[in-house]
Amino acid sequence: MDRFGGDSTAVVRKRARRGACALSAAALTVGLLGGAVGVVGAGTAAAAALAGIRTDPGAGHPYRHGAVPLKMAAPRAGTTTAAVAGVTPSRRVGGLVQRGPVTFGGGSVVTGSPAVYLVFWGSGWGTQSIDPAGYDTYSGDPDGLAPNLEALFSGLGTGGEQWSAVLTQYCQGVIAGAKTCPLSPLSDHVAYPSATVLKGVWEDTSADLSDATGTQIAQEAADAALHFSDPPGAQYVIVSPTGTDPDGWLNDRTGYCAYHDDTGDPSLGTVTGPDVPYTNMPYVPDVGSDCSSFADPGVLDGADETISHEYAETLTDPIPPTGWTDRHGEEVADKCEDLAGGTPGGSTYVTLATGTFALQGVWADDLGSRGGCETSHVPILTVVPGKQRATVGTAVSLQVQAADVRGQTLHFAASGLPAGLALDPLSGLITGDPTTRGRSRVTVTVTDSSTGTTLSFVWLVRR
Repeated sequence: MDRFGGDSTAVVRKRARRGACALSAAALTVGLLGGAVGVVGAGTAAAAALAGIRTDPGAGHPYRHGAVPLKMAAPRAGTTTAAVAGVTPSRRVGGLVQRGPVTFGGGSVVTGSPAVYLVFWGSGWGTQSIDPAGYDTYSGDPDGLAPNLEALFSGLGTGGEQWSAVLTQYCQGVIAGAKTCPLSPLSDHVAYPSATVLKGVWEDTSADLSDATGTQIAQEAADAALHFSDPPGAQYVIVSPTGTDPDGWLNDRTGYCAYHDDTGDPSLGTVTGPDVPYTNMPYVPDVGSDCSSFADPGVLDGADETISHEYAETLTDPIPPTGWTDRHGEEVADKCEDLAGGTPGGSTYVTLATGTFALQGVWADDLGSRGGCETSHVPILTVVPGKQRATVGTAVSLQVQAADVRGQTLHFAASGLPAGLALDPLSGLITGDPTTRGRSRVTVTVTDSSTGTTLSFVWLVRR
């Protein structure tokens, strides 16, 4: 059964040569013990022996982009996740792959208001019903994963949340290798949700998912796109029921919590239907705390952290790796998955109109001078002017560049302007004739109806 429907602005579907994405926690744990694997340099013999535990494109799993690694620490009773060679994998620590910006790969991002379609695939979900909040529930969903995911995607963009605003700094239409995006056109940026992100729910009982392959999961995403009439700009989340092992997610050498890709990836083999972005989402509560970065997580925290990770990367890199990645192939959420929950830039609890959810931090190129991981971002994008120079008595004109990703009206104010200059509070245009020589530190404040940001620069006036 299914509900909903909708559309969004199209993804530009381009195919490019693929590169590596996330490294598993285990591989980098080994790196800390005695020689890093992959992104942190040549490995030791111990690292080489455990390299197979990785579950990303660089380790022979070419379609598992943004793979969130299992911690393999405390699986729920009845599941089978085991450490390899006596080493207990854990999440990356110390910021091993956080350093450095992400850059544009020349492909696309998802523009327009985000659109997610949830597909609960397989007969194991059981009987469908509707709960008091209006969400689909299933008799075979012991932990309530389905209504939780529906509530999360129904709530993004509500309650004044600023997690979604982090992603809006990324765009398409710039040259390959670009680290920043112009504010115009804002329509080329990842958009802040302007309507409910959840566009549809489908329980597809047509397959037994006990051991679905990666190709079969991708085919289900393509089938889902056709089921929902292939709306532009959509992403599909293929959620498997409890007790299943989609694409070997519980395998002790390739354990992962989820990954994303697009159905046109040639490494998947033959997939018929439209080329669309999708996420393979196992029944994450089956592994207890193994998909959460919190020390004492709730039952569904790991699922929320995992799906927010994949959702963010699908928006910024829908046709991997042609969107925004760093020089190691890490995507915007990969770079922050190693941070402990509750620490700066790590996963945090975000309150939406539909509830409170554990959302993972994502990388922001515009954080400070070097970038970093964030869980919130003022929904106003700005460009900081460089050092300005003027001459006494000579007219100047400087436009402060700012855009509100929620479409609200902006207001401008300034302090420290050289004598003779003034700022238009509605347009952000600074004009006038400087009257006094000197050096000024100018601070411009840009606000909308609920929040604001500041930018500062130096203005030198000479005779």
